[in-house]
Amino acid sequence: MTIENFNLLNEHQKIQLIFDADKVSEKVDNEANYQLFKIDNFFVEAKTSLEGKFKMSFAFYTLKELPAEYASEIISIPYVILNTETPENKFKVPVLERKERLAHTLKKAI
Repeated sequence: MTIENFNLLNEHQKIQLIFDADKVSEKVDNEANYQLFKIDNFFVEAKTSLEGKFKMSFAFYTLKELPAEYASEIISIPYVILNTETPENKFKVPVLERKERLAHTLKKAI
């Protein structure tokens, strides 16, 4: 999922996805409660008013855009990006070629 995909969801779907996400950090100041969640390869900051002065709002960040105040929490999280564009057979051909070369080399040695 990308930030763009997340933004296309309705409010209920966003809240459900955040509820299922990994919480990275939580902070409170005089105005609001801030919770940072990791969803796939991006982060969502949910800001909730302590006194009901405003509705919950969301801010979205990639790892590179993440505010410095969250840096210490993020450093300890393993961050893996999967390349979904890799062809299925990319690694099969070289493995078979190596096996054939090895078999040919072994036959010569005998």
